[in-house]
Amino acid sequence: VPAVAAAAACRGCLGRRQHRARRGCAGMPGRQLCTAARRGPLVLLAGPAPRSFGRGHLAACSWRAPPPGPASGAVASTGAISLGVHRRGAVTLTEDRLEQFLKAEVAYMGRGAYSAISLQDILQHKSVEDLGRLAQLIQRELPLRFATRICQIEAVHHAWGRIPELAELHDMILTSFKRLRMVSLDLSDLDTFTEVVRDVHERHMRVIVPSVSRAAAALRARMLMNDDEINDFMERFMTSRLGSNLLLQHYEALLANRDREHHVGIVHMRCSPARVCRRAIEHVQAQLPAGADPIQLQVADQNIELPFVPSVLFNMVAEVLTNSIHAAQRMAELRRARGKPAADPHPIEITVCASPTQVVIQISDRGGGIPADVLERVWEYMYSTSPVASPGRDAASTRPDVMERGMGLPLCRLYSRYLGGYFELKSLPGVGTDAYIFLPRIETGSDSETAA
Repeated sequence: VPAVAAAAACRGCLGRRQHRARRGCAGMPGRQLCTAARRGPLVLLAGPAPRSFGRGHLAACSWRAPPPGPASGAVASTGAISLGVHRRGAVTLTEDRLEQFLKAEVAYMGRGAYSAISLQDILQHKSVEDLGRLAQLIQRELPLRFATRICQIEAVHHAWGRIPELAELHDMILTSFKRLRMVSLDLSDLDTFTEVVRDVHERHMRVIVPSVSRAAAALRARMLMNDDEINDFMERFMTSRLGSNLLLQHYEALLANRDREHHVGIVHMRCSPARVCRRAIEHVQAQLPAGADPIQLQVADQNIELPFVPSVLFNMVAEVLTNSIHAAQRMAELRRARGKPAADPHPIEITVCASPTQVVIQISDRGGGIPADVLERVWEYMYSTSPVASPGRDAASTRPDVMERGMGLPLCRLYSRYLGGYFELKSLPGVGTDAYIFLPRIETGSDSETAA
């Protein structure tokens, strides 16, 4: 724990200056920093037993070291909080003291020391029988990601708390961090933990992307960040969020999809890119005005399949189709403005093909291409040339809910990279644009091992 956090949490210290000046806290060995400040995180929470405490610091916090045993915990409804760290040991804390410990944990965990979650990692948890191991992974990994995002927000500006959009985003993530750190993980009964997972997922799924978009817009409006800094902020934030979402969605999907053929949680072991593209086409076409350019699908082989997350692929294809439709509409408006007759509709073409190691989806339009000055900016978060009907949303509602305006193409690239593929754009000035989605075919073992 940083010195300031340790000083705030330790009963033997009256404050930061006294903490630094004294040659050790009351009842603790040490010189200028207490044992906990040198060794690691303060963990006075329900759940895993603390590993990084110094015995003296525990004594200073009125903690009685119990014999080893399973962890359990509860939060009292009174002004003080009692945490049963073991069967025979407990810590009684005021709510303020608990907040100080949680802040110390955020500071320690928010150093970005977490691992990426790959499809292979997800597929190690194949069935309901693996929920316990997945729950442990979630309780270990998600607080690290949440703490990193909290610290990222706090590092933006010393007055971040007075920026409503940042404060709202910060509070939302901090609430999720607290819930996951306070819940007791009982592998014999996951009901309580599952309720927390569902609550966190529900609150984050539809709200986080618009919230971080508003926060980034506020930073730009206040000139606290330039475009490069905003892009870096958004890229790190959204990368952390993607790993969190994959774990939360996989946990819930293992419960809900236990009887669905060829599914392993959120992963469809025989995902058909052609079927996903058809769904995206239907979604977009259902909301198009009359006379819009048609969308055609060409599939080199109807049997192309791969293990993948269909919802991620759907969002990417729908986003690219939305951009192609906007480009075609702008081209038609430009012709009308110049007094030229309307051109015959050019279909937006989707081609699906594959090799033994990857699947490729090409989406081609004849919307006039992307100007050179715009092409340099399409990967910037918060940049968009789409029409706007209201703040934060597109005039055309074809865009998936998770793709906020000005974030679609950067998120498409982020999704594909995170899951082992890549995303490219090729533009022919005055003609049109080709988007390419490359998806890896991962090794998953035999069907008997992976089918759920």
